[in-house]
Amino acid sequence: MNIIFSSDNYYATYLAVSIFSIIKNTPEKINFYILDMKINQENKTIINNLASAYSCKVFFLPVCEADFQNFPKTIDYISLATYARLNLTKYIKNIEKAIYIDVDTLTNSSLQELWDIDITNYYLAACRDTFIDVKNEAYKKSIGLEGYSYFNAGILLINLNKWKEENIFQKSINWMNKYNNVMKYQDQDILNGICKGKVKFINNRFNFTPTDRGLIKKKNLLHVKMPIIISHYCGPSKFWHKKCSHLNCHIGNLLLKEMDKIIDIPSSWYDHFEKIPFLIKIKRLRKRIKDKLIYGIY
Repeated sequence: MNIIFSSDNYYATYLAVSIFSIIKNTPEKINFYILDMKINQENKTIINNLASAYSCKVFFLPVCEADFQNFPKTIDYISLATYARLNLTKYIKNIEKAIYIDVDTLTNSSLQELWDIDITNYYLAACRDTFIDVKNEAYKKSIGLEGYSYFNAGILLINLNKWKEENIFQKSINWMNKYNNVMKYQDQDILNGICKGKVKFINNRFNFTPTDRGLIKKKNLLHVKMPIIISHYCGPSKFWHKKCSHLNCHIGNLLLKEMDKIIDIPSSWYDHFEKIPFLIKIKRLRKRIKDKLIYGIY
């Protein structure tokens, strides 16, 4: 199994936690490929030690952020590092398929079911982005996606053979030059634009967002198979923030503490997680119970 992340040094702690959530739940041996924008050696060593403890491998692939300086940065909490995946076939050779996962995710179950999806005739498999697809039809039209479903690019199963054959990076540049003045969601918009008609849409259990939860809770407009495989904390509230209330956000802190029992991590890593007041812990617990018992979300 091949899994790709993209990260700079600021997100290294969260990268490690997200990786740990995967290897705890997926017994298969995994090759992790990190599109690396200046992660320091100390953090690389920690991540390597973590993966090695579970017989997994990590490959850090240097990426120069300057290569993407001409790409628009429209969202403050999303770094330029995400653009590196548009050029995956430059950095990663000799593999046919990979799962791309954003750092702001926690995996709750094995990824084998996702990995086994057949994408022979597709560029990628992905989940609908319900925030755009359900609520922003006009925006889809403005970027040439009228009549097409829009996917969230936080979790992708990628056909790297197709990406190489179709020169996805050059197509990305061409698309960006056409829609640069209207695009809002950076590389996600680009990928939707160049992959339209070549996407295999899969159940949102593989990329469960706060908007998905709201559609189930308030309108029952979305069918999501349970249990959730990957919780995605897209938007400004991440699993390391005390204000975050999305499904299983409490697990991030628990994973960090568990990691500390397996490998040595610096005390400074705990500072990267906001302290959770007792009342917020209780509020989160009540929400988890309500989600499971009333809305069937777990």
